Amino acid sequence: MSPETTIQPWGSPEVLAIDAATPSQIVSYASPQLAKKDIHAIAGAFESGSYEMAATYVWTKAAAVLKKQVAMLGMGFVGEMLGRPDLNEDSDPTAKLSDREAVSLAEDLGMVTSTSAFRLNQALALVTHFTKLSNEEADVEAMQREEAVILLKTCVSSILSRPNFEGAMKFADFREKLSSTTLREEECTGLKESPYFFLRTTLGALLSLVKTAKGASHEHALGNISVVLPIIWPLLRQPEKWQVGQAYAELTSEGKRAASTGLKAALVKVHGFDFVPESLRSNTFTEAASRVLSAHYGFNNFYTEEEPMLVLANLGTAIPKPAFAMVMEASLAVWLGNRWNFAYASVPLAEKIFESLRREQWEYYINECLQGDKSILDKLSQEDRPIGRWIDLIPRYFKAGFSIRDPNVNRLMNATNNRDVNGIKSAAIQLRFSV
Repeated sequence: MSPETTIQPWGSPEVLAIDAATPSQIVSYASPQLAKKDIHAIAGAFESGSYEMAATYVWTKAAAVLKKQVAMLGMGFVGEMLGRPDLNEDSDPTAKLSDREAVSLAEDLGMVTSTSAFRLNQALALVTHFTKLSNEEADVEAMQREEAVILLKTCVSSILSRPNFEGAMKFADFREKLSSTTLREEECTGLKESPYFFLRTTLGALLSLVKTAKGASHEHALGNISVVLPIIWPLLRQPEKWQVGQAYAELTSEGKRAASTGLKAALVKVHGFDFVPESLRSNTFTEAASRVLSAHYGFNNFYTEEEPMLVLANLGTAIPKPAFAMVMEASLAVWLGNRWNFAYASVPLAEKIFESLRREQWEYYINECLQGDKSILDKLSQEDRPIGRWIDLIPRYFKAGFSIRDPNVNRLMNATNNRDVNGIKSAAIQLRFSV
């Protein structure tokens, strides 16, 4: 068996350690991705005290690099990863992907480490906050030099200092292998040693190929889903198992017989038909929740969240299982808000969804979804205002007698009941970096 065909366990990407103190020294490391004029402009902005301008410019450049890299894998695949059926191969990543989606994908593809993604999301929150201030507010609440320097260092060390992203390149090669070679079971055992996010990403790549590949590539994809799915199925959480069942339901509905037959054979091997939805209503819920999250992490979110949240809340109280994780992520993100505030008009709409949930659904979210909910774990890891609102919300629905399997989730819920802010942060960080 050659090492070229064997799937290797995922390895963490390297992060550049920048031994520099001044903005001019830090930005000099960004030459692989920035032109000389850009580097001089950023250094000049720091020298003139235009910290917000410099930070916004640096972030815009870094986000553009990430979007370009993830789009190289195909926007159809990106849509599969994000649960966004509105994306296809012709979609423009600059216009269609939010900055937060780009960071999330970069983490899932091994382009950046979880710690780097965590810091990049902090940088995004900082830029978003200062960008949406009114002129009067901006005169009073100017960005501090230290904040801009931290953002600069984060973007340079994680993104702008790198001429290429080995994680994306390796995954592109891996995805190409899935469509050009039918692997044997012994070649895939390395998947068992990879972190969960890589299993989730591998599954997304395979399902995307099963849906879209043609000819010999499609035959290889179907052969590989039959080999890989039984290996990773015992390791998958229920949201990812529902993703497989949803894909089978879509293919069957669209009359794609070869694809649905091949995926059916894989589902038979894992006894996975309990995860095939009876209808495709989940697509509607998933798209609505995706729009809520885009608004929540976009500019002027306190004003733009209400419309998509109203649509989501009015879809009905029977939330399909394949869409449940994303609906909860969107609803909780809106209810918790961010470190500055929350959207007053949207909160009652999120509460409408919470009130419709049964005890079993809350238990399902806590046990199966929370560990992979980066949006909520990020808020609980670092933002005191959302943590306070989490403490107010969760005990309403999280009652004594709930069965919790994961020890870190148990720590989080115990800290919540005890109103222990530091305990919540500690448990959330442990969960965030264990995915």
